[in-house]
Amino acid sequence: MSAAQGRPVRRRFSADTTIDDLKAYMEPFAGSLGYKFNTEEWFVDEVLASEIGILDATGDVYCPCRMRTGNPKEDVAIVCPCIPFHNVQFAAMRKCWCGLFILNDVEDGADLLGVIEEPEKGAEVEVPVCRVEDMPAGSVRHVKVGKRDIALARVGDEFYALSNVCLHAFGPLSGGVLDGHTVVCPWHGWRYDVRTGTTDHPGADVKTYPVVVRDGLVLVVTTV
Repeated sequence: MSAAQGRPVRRRFSADTTIDDLKAYMEPFAGSLGYKFNTEEWFVDEVLASEIGILDATGDVYCPCRMRTGNPKEDVAIVCPCIPFHNVQFAAMRKCWCGLFILNDVEDGADLLGVIEEPEKGAEVEVPVCRVEDMPAGSVRHVKVGKRDIALARVGDEFYALSNVCLHAFGPLSGGVLDGHTVVCPWHGWRYDVRTGTTDHPGADVKTYPVVVRDGLVLVVTTV
């Protein structure tokens, strides 16, 4: 029984979940977002053991260094791995809150242990959003970068990022199709150049974001 609520805990993982189970579950997902487990294996095991304790008490693997509110809609943002919900801050810090996950290009995770520094407001940061191999040429998808909704498009070997919201009737550009360097809004057919965010309708251009491709990852450049 949950001591806090006096009713059975709804487990999201089996009762015999182990540290190795969590590693196998988390590693591929984190890897698709440009992160890996900390190079300090003792620390990884310690954090995951803590998460199993939290799982037994609450039913899910909440981040051990963030306080739960008790509201499931709010607390979903701290269920581990919580990278997508805090990807701008994590990219700036080069790790997640507790340091369980670090960016792929960090060689020594020990340097980041115990360091929780909020990035400077306005600082530019490269946020990994997907692997190159996961997005075929000619496709467009929705990615979340902080609070920003972005349409990520691939034309040949080039990637482009622009605001996901069509300024005609607020349709999702990521649900459209690509015609060369043009994404066609799925609602009413408005056409936007993915390189510039421009359209042939007055006052309806959308913001674009620089994109970097490095080590098989697609990174959107934005500010904190």
